[in-house]
Amino acid sequence: MLGSGAVIVMDETTDIPAAALTLTHFYAHESCGKCTPCREGGTWLERIMRRIVDGDGTDADLQQLLEVGAMICPGDFPHAANEKLGLTAVPFPYKMTTICFVGPSAFAPVHSALTLFRSEFESRVTKRVTIPVTSVSSVKTVATAGVHS
Repeated sequence: MLGSGAVIVMDETTDIPAAALTLTHFYAHESCGKCTPCREGGTWLERIMRRIVDGDGTDADLQQLLEVGAMICPGDFPHAANEKLGLTAVPFPYKMTTICFVGPSAFAPVHSALTLFRSEFESRVTKRVTIPVTSVSSVKTVATAGVHS
């Protein structure tokens, strides 16, 4: 399910992360702001999706999307069975921490896209290069090298 109460037909040329971002943006905008999980969760889903679509996302962002979604809808999120992916059906209704279905609807396209098209997200995230620290003493030496008594 991408969205709620509608069927969206896409072909193989569709940019799935961008499509999920568009739907997430819609629901984040539609939030009335009365409940924190929807107001904050929708905003965070959109921010993280924007980073990924813009090429600034990380592997941690993919996990964070699921964590934010779990705050909106704790437990298993409903989806249809998919033999090819080894998914068994999780039936509706889902648990939710929001007043209405706007929050869960914001997470639905993200959850579906990550579940069914994870490789498209993985190809978009940047593997960050970190600078290894050899030892604390070498860091101290560098930090105090220009200090004169």
